[in-house]
Amino acid sequence: MSGGASEEAPPLPASRQALLVAPVRLILGAAGLAAAASIGHSFGTAFAEAGAGAGLTIFTLVSPGGRHRPERLRPPAAVQSPRPWWRVLAAAMFPSTYGVALLTGIALAFNRDLAAFLAGVMLGMGAIALAYALSRLKVRP
Repeated sequence: MSGGASEEAPPLPASRQALLVAPVRLILGAAGLAAAASIGHSFGTAFAEAGAGAGLTIFTLVSPGGRHRPERLRPPAAVQSPRPWWRVLAAAMFPSTYGVALLTGIALAFNRDLAAFLAGVMLGMGAIALAYALSRLKVRP
């Protein structure tokens, strides 16, 4: 097949990053939630705290306001050769995913409520990344 609209250009780099980082964030969030629930909470309590973290994160990320998209603030990059998927993933995870995962791990030792909340933050970040990536995919008829 050639000449079709679905074969025009590769996906946007931002959607590729979001598609790579979304499952990692969702897995890390689910692992944090499971750890918080297994250490000292009932699953219902940990799930409610994670739901609050996810809800607040999703609200913050989709609400309009004074946010600016990072790619609009940076000067256009020179044309580069394609990077391997693991480099794209590592760049997309820095610093938010690394930071929240690290804080969740630390909170598991000291405050299980905070750990469950942070696991929800990670789940919310993953859900938004997945929604963004899926909204940018081109669907073939």
